[in-house]
Amino acid sequence: MVESQHATARNIEDSFAKAVYVKSEGVEASAMKVEGYDFNKGLDYEAVFASYISTGFQATSLGQAIIEVNKMIKYRLSDDPITEDETEEFRDPVVRSNTRCTIFLGYTSNMASCGMREYIRYLC
Repeated sequence: MVESQHATARNIEDSFAKAVYVKSEGVEASAMKVEGYDFNKGLDYEAVFASYISTGFQATSLGQAIIEVNKMIKYRLSDDPITEDETEEFRDPVVRSNTRCTIFLGYTSNMASCGMREYIRYLC
């Protein structure tokens, strides 16, 4: 019985060792370098926000969101080709250039009951 417990313990240790001690693999050349903003260049808010894309996991997600929102802000219907089923109103180049993306702000109730409420109020 004691011998089988020792064998089980050795098997568990071996499993852990195999899971932890794995050979490292190289990073792909196309991988993004994780790097934050260099404040030695002075404070440039646009550059700080742009650097989020390469700062780390959560900041990268925020950086990707900033890029998508900026795309939505810049979007005009005139960016898309006119399709055959387009209504007459939206065939007019002036109307197309003035038709922009509608951005909806969605949030969960816990965001309204924490420090985020001031940001939500500002955005609204």
